[in-house]
Amino acid sequence: MAIRKSKKTPPTPAVEDVTQEATPSETVENAHAEAISSAPAEVAESAATATESTATETTGPKTLSVDIGGSGVKLMVLDENGKPLTERARQDTPQPAKPQPIVDVIVALANSQTVGFDRISVGFPGVVHGGVVYTAPNLDPDWRGYDLAGTLSQILGKPTRVANDADVQGFGAIEGKGLELVLTLGTGLGSALFIDGRLVPNLELAHHPFRNDCTYEEQLGRIALDKAGKKKWNKRVRKAIELLARIINYRALYIGGGNAKKLQGDLPTNVSTVSNEAGILGGIALWRY
Repeated sequence: MAIRKSKKTPPTPAVEDVTQEATPSETVENAHAEAISSAPAEVAESAATATESTATETTGPKTLSVDIGGSGVKLMVLDENGKPLTERARQDTPQPAKPQPIVDVIVALANSQTVGFDRISVGFPGVVHGGVVYTAPNLDPDWRGYDLAGTLSQILGKPTRVANDADVQGFGAIEGKGLELVLTLGTGLGSALFIDGRLVPNLELAHHPFRNDCTYEEQLGRIALDKAGKKKWNKRVRKAIELLARIINYRALYIGGGNAKKLQGDLPTNVSTVSNEAGILGGIALWRY
């Protein structure tokens, strides 16, 4: 039985302004060959295969959209309408997942892009206020208090906005009508809630009690999937869907993240899966207000 997939154009959102204005610095529009030669070998290999431009010249601002996850760092350049101008570039998340190594990966991948960009959007797996990280449960404690937006603005010379990764993925999935819930199933569990396209920021369902004295993340995260197996994990996901439907009474639920593809069987009519690339495509929405 097939799982339905949903692919939406991000609506115009209203979110907290988390811009960090850049200080003047050199442009990142380096030649592709120069960028690859100066990047780490593993980054260069990814860049060589994933950053071929597919777009004609556009007149509006271009956005470098970054998705930081527990297992991978992904990015691509989008035009003013959110259309990809490059293929997705990806590199494994460094371990331990401390701030500086992850910033180094972002900068290397950014410098390898064959299309220049004017601004940066970042989805981060934790609570973010004003571009500053407050929690990073699936990365490293060193992230607490780290000014990610300011750091990237200073290094890459572009204004930067940072938001929770599930919030960003939600902007890439929702229709902007009524009450819409987004869940991301990956290393952990992400959640985002929207009312008529307006974000309710920093909703963290992951660490709320779910069942058997465990939280949603403890029952539905990657560790739980590996330990329990796909069949039992799928049953848990369906229990979570039923419970959240009664608690939130959402009009629609969108399920994304790297493990959404492991869902089996039919879903309720108001529940659909979304491409993992929504976490990047939604980045354009951070600049649409």
